[in-house]
Amino acid sequence: MGEFCLKEGMFLFVSSLVLICGAAEQDYFVHDSGGRTWDKARSYCQVCYKDLATVTPANIKTIAQNLTAVSWIGLRRNFSDAGSSSASWSRWADGERLLFQNWYPGWPVFQKNVCYCNCPTTATTTRFTPFTQFTSLNAPSSAEFPNATSFAEFPNATSFAEFPNATGSAEFPTVVGPTMTSFGEPALPGGTECVLSPDPAGNYVEDSCVAMLSFGAWVERSCSERLSFVCYEDRFPGRVEVTEVTSESAVLTWLPVPNISHSRVEVKVHGNVTQNVTNLLTLDLVGLTAGSLHTVQVFPVKCGRDMHPQQTAFYTKPNKVVDLVVADVTEACVKLNWSKPAGNVDIYHVKFGGASIRNKTEGSEVCNLTPGSPYTFFVLSGVEDNSIWSDESNVTTYTRPGKVSHLNVTQNTHSSLLLAWERPAGHTTGFGVTAATDSDRVLFNETVTQEKVNVTSLPPGTKITLNVTALTAGGKLEGETVTVVSYTTPTPVSDLVLRTTSNTLNASWNSANGDTFDVELWLDGELVGPIYSVSTAEKPFVGLKAAANYAVRVSAVTGHLRSLPKEASAFTKLLPPTDARLRSADKHQITFEWSAPENIAKVNYTVRLYSTFWGQDWSHAENETFHTFDGLKSGTNYGFEVRTVANGAESDPAVASNYTVAVKKEISLSMMCSSAQSLLCDKQSTRDSVFNELNTHFRELLGDSVVWKLVKQEN
Repeated sequence: MGEFCLKEGMFLFVSSLVLICGAAEQDYFVHDSGGRTWDKARSYCQVCYKDLATVTPANIKTIAQNLTAVSWIGLRRNFSDAGSSSASWSRWADGERLLFQNWYPGWPVFQKNVCYCNCPTTATTTRFTPFTQFTSLNAPSSAEFPNATSFAEFPNATSFAEFPNATGSAEFPTVVGPTMTSFGEPALPGGTECVLSPDPAGNYVEDSCVAMLSFGAWVERSCSERLSFVCYEDRFPGRVEVTEVTSESAVLTWLPVPNISHSRVEVKVHGNVTQNVTNLLTLDLVGLTAGSLHTVQVFPVKCGRDMHPQQTAFYTKPNKVVDLVVADVTEACVKLNWSKPAGNVDIYHVKFGGASIRNKTEGSEVCNLTPGSPYTFFVLSGVEDNSIWSDESNVTTYTRPGKVSHLNVTQNTHSSLLLAWERPAGHTTGFGVTAATDSDRVLFNETVTQEKVNVTSLPPGTKITLNVTALTAGGKLEGETVTVVSYTTPTPVSDLVLRTTSNTLNASWNSANGDTFDVELWLDGELVGPIYSVSTAEKPFVGLKAAANYAVRVSAVTGHLRSLPKEASAFTKLLPPTDARLRSADKHQITFEWSAPENIAKVNYTVRLYSTFWGQDWSHAENETFHTFDGLKSGTNYGFEVRTVANGAESDPAVASNYTVAVKKEISLSMMCSSAQSLLCDKQSTRDSVFNELNTHFRELLGDSVVWKLVKQEN
């Protein structure tokens, strides 16, 4: 390759292609006290760290922000390592390729060569200076380079890609005329040759190492200077493993770290620090607090320095809850209470029937459950991140069954009734049924499995309170009681007695039960008046019809229920007909008529016609208000009686009498008077006395039974 000459005043800036790839995390350590040469700094870093820092675009900011003075980094012009054949500025101290540069403007300083031209046509020699150097080569800080810029301010900087074979100024020993023209220089005269030679007056550093200024730019310094330096350490990727975790213990294991003196284990429990130094790779932790967060760091110690730790955090297993009890039970909810266990607890987990809830209090109400169903509740104590749970504590209970619906009573009798209902939602194992009086005397108490029961052995005519309660858990847990009030029917009344007059009726009876009585009055199959409700065992009726057959029905009433009715009937007393009178008469026939009594039902009559003189007596039934008798004797005074007849009874008679038409006949009687006393028969008084005696005799004999008349005729 020919020599390459740069005219003085020109600068060459080379930037690299930045490659980003995965690598281990690194830590950087600045040592700024005492100062060391580059070689000693590197040796220290290799013993106590990995090596001097390798700078990349990814870490330059991190490194620079911790610098307070110019410091060595792991780059030098040439390495003296045995077997090294690398070109200048080609790799880092740890062997990484140089893929990134951040030179302060004017750096690096190449060896200053002078181009001497040997012109065959003339004895004149022309000297070219490739480029000028910065005069302040030893500036220790950014204050000495106030105008320092980054590569961003040099848009014409090139990369090594434009000079594929260039490795340093040593590779450009000769620059010929045509090459110079690419930099705008005039060509040397024809046949002229340029020879490069070191310039003894330049600022070139032969043993050049790279130092980083506090703001990140690079400069060259003599490797023998004593400067601060930056070491790096690859973070060991290990992690502490925790096994066999209990509430009080755990086992720690970690990976071995090469080239360390020992390891230090730090276990922090809620701020309390416990230290243990060991060279082992495992450690048993005991006496821990249950349910607590433990942070573990295992620090490899190298050169008395803590390296990046292997670390982890874990919770000890919480203790299980204690005193778990069922505090309350409803149809859809169960309230649980428990006590906090020893140690720490952040959260509680309640599991039941495929569902779960979490809370932070010592107790929980679980709802939306099925009534009457068995549930087992498991309660676990846990830590804040839900990573570990205690053993389970459990309790089993039933939800309270629901209450029955549509409770009703039918088929009431004087000693029993039928009670029916609908089963509640959820589960039940049976139903408790009770029946009691108002005085709380229990009459019936049974457990049934069906939705109806015949309640028996009840007293008649009694108010009964009936209760039905759904049961579960074998009858140990009861739902809400549902109540209905009903009555047994009373027994029928007894000894119903009716007492009547012609227009009144009084009913009386006996009853062993019944709060009230319903009394009905019937006549000819029809209800007379309303149904009377009375509280005493007696009911009078007035304004009735005479000779009417009234029926009375009496039912004992308890609540809304009536006993079977007791019935009796009776006729009101008969009223006699009125105004019996002759309607017509002739010699052998006579007709009597009469008036029916007032306010009387339809009745029949019996009529009688008689003559005591003749010994005649006739009786007939009649449904009219008149009657004609035939075959009578003329001139006879006939007596007449008419009675109302009903239910085999007769009223007092209405009476009348009258004569048939007389057929008159004369009968003569002659009398002869003889007397022992002289002239006694001739006296008028005697004759009158005799006549009167005779008249009295006939009156006694005939009375008014027939038509007769005694007439006295004297001769």
